[in-house]
Amino acid sequence: MIALITGVVGIVATLLAWFLNPRRQLYAKIDDVYKQLEECYVKRDKALATNDSDSLTLVTADIIRLCTLKTSLFQRLG
Repeated sequence: MIALITGVVGIVATLLAWFLNPRRQLYAKIDDVYKQLEECYVKRDKALATNDSDSLTLVTADIIRLCTLKTSLFQRLG
């Protein structure tokens, strides 16, 4: 009985440590930034193909913001 309780407590502690790990959360944020960048690059290519300067300006601003965020996250990671 004691071994079962100890095992359950160990598993719960391991799961909590994994979910609350700040490095894992930073990696998840970095992955999200890369996904958003890929979407912005697709929008940028469409705006370039249609010669839509307004959309290109907005997408470029988003790309710059995401690159700045990515740099900040990498600095926090290292």
